[in-house]
Amino acid sequence: MMCKVYVVFFVLVFILCPGVTARADVFLWPETSPDSVDIDPQMLSQLTTAIQRGDYGRLKSVLIVRHGRLVFEKYFNGYRQDDLMPLYSVTKSWGSTLVGIAIGRQDIPGLDASLEELFPSYSALFSDQPAKREILFRDLLSMRHGLEWDEWSTGFTDPKNPVYQMTQSSDWWNFVLSRRLTASPGSVFRYSTGVANLMGGVIWNFTGQSALEYSIEHLFDPLDIRSYYLEVDLSDQPRGTGIRNFQPGLTPTGHGLWLQARDLAKLGQLYLDRGAWESRRIMASAWVDQSWSSLSNIDTDPLVFPDNVTYGLQWWTYRLQRPAGEYAVRVAEGFADQYIFVVPQLDLVVVSTADNGQWTGQDMRHAIRDIILDGVNKDFDPVSDGGFTGSWLNPALKHQGFMLEVVPSTGQIVIYWMTFAPGSGEPQWMVAQGRLHGRRATLEFLQPEGGDFVGSKDASLNQWGDAELIFTSCTQASLEFFSTPDGVEGVIELRRLTPVTTCTDE
Repeated sequence: MMCKVYVVFFVLVFILCPGVTARADVFLWPETSPDSVDIDPQMLSQLTTAIQRGDYGRLKSVLIVRHGRLVFEKYFNGYRQDDLMPLYSVTKSWGSTLVGIAIGRQDIPGLDASLEELFPSYSALFSDQPAKREILFRDLLSMRHGLEWDEWSTGFTDPKNPVYQMTQSSDWWNFVLSRRLTASPGSVFRYSTGVANLMGGVIWNFTGQSALEYSIEHLFDPLDIRSYYLEVDLSDQPRGTGIRNFQPGLTPTGHGLWLQARDLAKLGQLYLDRGAWESRRIMASAWVDQSWSSLSNIDTDPLVFPDNVTYGLQWWTYRLQRPAGEYAVRVAEGFADQYIFVVPQLDLVVVSTADNGQWTGQDMRHAIRDIILDGVNKDFDPVSDGGFTGSWLNPALKHQGFMLEVVPSTGQIVIYWMTFAPGSGEPQWMVAQGRLHGRRATLEFLQPEGGDFVGSKDASLNQWGDAELIFTSCTQASLEFFSTPDGVEGVIELRRLTPVTTCTDE
């Protein structure tokens, strides 16, 4: 179906397709009080005072989401909820999300594809340095590409800066792919906005859609993100003064996306819930694990990384020590202090945006460490003692139930669901796995098929659906499920059947 694209206010895009009506459902963040999700109201008051005092520069917005509910939302310095915020390099994490979705849908090659395979129309650029053919897709995403690039030594408006040079060229992808190979692929970390912009090139080369078009269909629409804007700004100037016109097919995936703060929080929640959104699978949970892996750290690159910071696939991790323990804070960050903070241990997402291009003081990373983490109380902790392990059921559902197993050291959870197939009523069992963060777990249910009784024939595991499991106490839980293959969805209230031995609600 051909769609008509209308451009309003430069490149604020909306799409009208003949015969397609607008979505009737609108997502609104459910709001709740701090006390209801074990957040100290005094901490929020302290945070607000520090921001208004200017401790973290010129903040635009701060949002805190816990257990999927909006707890804190404030705008500062004249900014409002409906303002589109420039994300700068947070755009990289958005681009990586699109890559994860596209790989999962088999729309583009996987991480082991070579750079030349990803950009076949630029193959002539590899003739002078055949070793560039050894660069893999994963090397681009992990910033371990080996191409000559240094955007940290000069300002982005300096003609010597490669980002500036790229934006002045007629073909951004050609500019990046032409860089000399000065290190073996995979050997060193080199942060490169140019290389990150290749993510959008891969999507264009294999789908015929720009990254923005692909995002509208496979990310923005499912997450109900309706307002977005593209403009590359190298000098932290007002909207409308940056670069808004791009070569055919190019959506900058290294910088240039603008979103509202509430929609930025959706991206953080998507990662917190391991690729699921409202119990529907958007991207594979394995992509979240890969994005947050430690591919670059103090051991691989001691001149770049302190001992508590690592880098995966377009996401950073900060390990912060607090009186309650160590927290792994997953971070998407951009110039002038734009942040998404995801703290799985606390089931927490924090978003902040700022006008801090010239600011040299503390930023919201310090607020996370010094104020916010200490004001978020840990939930009852089934992970530390495996207290949720056992049998669970809904008394109204006869002859079916659930077996849960929690691995205390990792928070991984495995669930066996003994039930009956929709429609036929034949006995059916399914298995799901996921990871607990706080009192919630997002799960992928798989259905075994093709095995034989007490035999050697291997059964296949076919994806059945996704679910969210929420524990309201040590003895009660709620399972919300959604299955595309069987076309069913619903909520099952569960009670613990086996005795409680270690888990306490306090």
